Amino acid sequence: ADKPFFNHLNVSVKRGELVVLHGSVGEGKSSFCNVLLGELDKYGGSVGVSGRVAFFAQQPWIQNMTIRENILFGLPYDRVKYNSVLEACALAKDLTLFAAGDRTEIGSKGVNVSGGQKARISLARACYSDADIFILDSPLSAVDAIVQNEIFTKCMLGLLRHKTILLVTHSPEIIGSPYVDRTIEIKDGALVETVNVAKIGLDKSPISPLKARQYFTDDSSEDLLEDRVAVTTVHYQDMMLVSPSVKSPFGGHLEQYCLFTPVDDSQPKTYNETSGKLVVVEEREAGRVSSEVFLAYFNAVGGWPVVIVLLVVQSAWQGLQVASDLWLSSWTSTGSTTTSEEFQASAEYNISIYALLAVSSSVMVVFRSLTVSWAGLRASKKLFDDLCKALLGAPMRFFDANPLGRILNRFSGDMNQVDGRIPGSVSYFVATLFILVFSLGTTVFVIKSMSVVLLPLMYIYYKVGSVFVQPAREMERLSKTTRSPMITHISESIDGAVLVRAFGPKQVRRFERLHQVKVDRNNETNFCSDLAGQWFAFRIQMISASMLLVTTLALVYMRNYLTAGLIGLVFNYSLQITNQLEGMVWVWSSLETAMVAPERVAEYTNVEQEAPRVIPGSVPSSWPQDGSVRFDRVSFRYKPNDPLVLKDISFDVKSGEKVGIVGRTGAGKSSLTMALFRINELASGTMVISGVDAFSMGVKTLRESMAIIPQNPILFKGTLRTYLDPFDQYTDAELWAVLAKVRLTGRIAAETDKLQSVVEENGENYSVGERQMLCMARALLRQCRIVVMDEATAAMDHETDQNLQRVIRDEFAGSTVLTIAHRLDTVLDADRIMVFDQGRIVQCDAPGKLIQAGTGIFYDLCSEGGYLNNIIDGARDNTDNE
Repeated sequence: ADKPFFNHLNVSVKRGELVVLHGSVGEGKSSFCNVLLGELDKYGGSVGVSGRVAFFAQQPWIQNMTIRENILFGLPYDRVKYNSVLEACALAKDLTLFAAGDRTEIGSKGVNVSGGQKARISLARACYSDADIFILDSPLSAVDAIVQNEIFTKCMLGLLRHKTILLVTHSPEIIGSPYVDRTIEIKDGALVETVNVAKIGLDKSPISPLKARQYFTDDSSEDLLEDRVAVTTVHYQDMMLVSPSVKSPFGGHLEQYCLFTPVDDSQPKTYNETSGKLVVVEEREAGRVSSEVFLAYFNAVGGWPVVIVLLVVQSAWQGLQVASDLWLSSWTSTGSTTTSEEFQASAEYNISIYALLAVSSSVMVVFRSLTVSWAGLRASKKLFDDLCKALLGAPMRFFDANPLGRILNRFSGDMNQVDGRIPGSVSYFVATLFILVFSLGTTVFVIKSMSVVLLPLMYIYYKVGSVFVQPAREMERLSKTTRSPMITHISESIDGAVLVRAFGPKQVRRFERLHQVKVDRNNETNFCSDLAGQWFAFRIQMISASMLLVTTLALVYMRNYLTAGLIGLVFNYSLQITNQLEGMVWVWSSLETAMVAPERVAEYTNVEQEAPRVIPGSVPSSWPQDGSVRFDRVSFRYKPNDPLVLKDISFDVKSGEKVGIVGRTGAGKSSLTMALFRINELASGTMVISGVDAFSMGVKTLRESMAIIPQNPILFKGTLRTYLDPFDQYTDAELWAVLAKVRLTGRIAAETDKLQSVVEENGENYSVGERQMLCMARALLRQCRIVVMDEATAAMDHETDQNLQRVIRDEFAGSTVLTIAHRLDTVLDADRIMVFDQGRIVQCDAPGKLIQAGTGIFYDLCSEGGYLNNIIDGARDNTDNE
């Protein structure tokens, strides 16, 4: 068994307590939350949780639904409660920025909103559940100081004032707040508990946490009907996260809390729900499968050379089959005209010839199977490669508008049919066609008058088949279309399984019912397809029986003119004709419906592509010589008809300059990195990197010149070494060196396989903070001229954060560093600060100068976070040194 992560834990949280859990990276804060949720194996002791639980996961889980549906999470809509939750989670203003308000579709995994907005939507979902116990794993790490204080005051101390709260955080202001009942530090697998006896340290005596919460009215208050949380006017020291360095907190009235552009409540909220649609309806072709699809598959199997080989092999097989049948018929016919001695004397010769024909026929069958299998595999490999290449080159907005289930459906169900069903159908179709042609030819050759019956009969087969193929083809398309939502739901449910289980058995049953609905929807189309198949089978078999009756009557009528062997041969072929005609129509319909799979694959192989990856000669081999970045009147949007998220942005960053990028969540900070890496193309403006227009080079060239440490780190399944060094460019010593710089040496050295240790899918065997540190290690290895850090240390404690900031300053001393941060202490030593608000740069200067202005968003952020004294002291030191 694995070594226990925790040993002899003893902790008890009373009803109504606000308990803060903190600790260094990788100490087990999220694991402790999972212990309470029953998600970890327990070797001894007992864990009791009394009451309904709401859970906030460290990496917010967002469904591919609207904002409102994500918050309601299956519960009925209550306007009063809903509005109070929006206000408490600081979401009310954000919703006014979306064209469709809370009916805006978020997209798969929240691609349509910022990291801070995802966190607040997830927190709102927990709050709306009205549970008894709230286990909140780092809900405030992705928001700025102002929003953090607003949420802590309105939500934890207000809306949830009567609830039991376990809050995981790295924020010193919250850990040291007098309104926290207890703090628990996780260190070396043990819990260090501290009862909060801190004093506020201001003129007014501190009030108790419960008293602080009483400043918020009850949920039933009439004031909540005005879409806001009412607050009694009090002195600011009663309403804030108390920190000795904070000098300018919120005022006494709620409307004064907003330090950004206020929302005009007098204007009606006319939301355009159509503009809030992100996910497009899955397209479905109608009518016959296009000849272009057949031609594409024809070329994929190898074209005419393969087809000619197949026809030759099939003709040889069928010719040998007919020859063996004719030889057998001729041999048996001689029995009535020869003596037994003559018949036996020729038996060995006749058997040898018959055996030779049979063996040769078998060899042709093997060749046919090998040819079809090889051609089918060749086609499926080409289609698969084309599909992969097309999707890897598709712009990000394609994945925003098409859920994961649709893509997985192409790679699973559709490619499975291309791999197996189509080659089998083609093989059977060719074999059936040749058998039918030879059988019809033999029958008509012997009984000339049979053509009068067979030709109309074949026409009837064709008409019945035509009637059947059309609905069968559409049912196949419907089946595949209804399968995609089922796969999407399964994928989302797996990703959010821990959270769904945490919300209780009712939510589990709700997800089961949703899955059953989607399965039933898919089964309905399959059932209709089966019904159509039974309708066709009955009619085609009745026609076959009628044809067999006519043939039998004709043979009886002509019995005096034919030999017994010939009658047997014709009767045998008549049976084959009925079976083969029936099979021919079946395989025709099967092939027609099976071709829906390459048709759907072709839809995705023809999607819009990104700009060229590489443009030869666009940049010299020595580029980039420096790390300068210049934006000139850049505007950016995620989709062609979406509102702009960056509006007329202009700035010039010199090589080696360190720039901090701050602003309220959703202000456009992460969108700047999307524009910088050309994840989507600009709406207008120019972008120059190291003296070269970014749009004159390939996107691969541009992206390789920069390194990014993202807000949500992604680790691919494999070994640690392949993650850090996927192209095997560095030695083990270099890898250990960067791991030491990010303070992960001890963690990796404890693994049995060291650098060859397994990284599970999405890095599940590492904490979020450790994943960010591994991303930083990769960036340190590459030593790029331009480094972008998007909330790179949001999941780390302050001590680890400070240590890594020192490493960044030393290792990237000559690089241009753009740091997006909510923690202002990570950017206070930057050369310049760019402040974003609603997609615009509203301030840009040195931190000290922005503070000296005495107003503005950056001043308010520093004031709220308690950083004013540090910046002022630093500015004085710089002045003294000069």
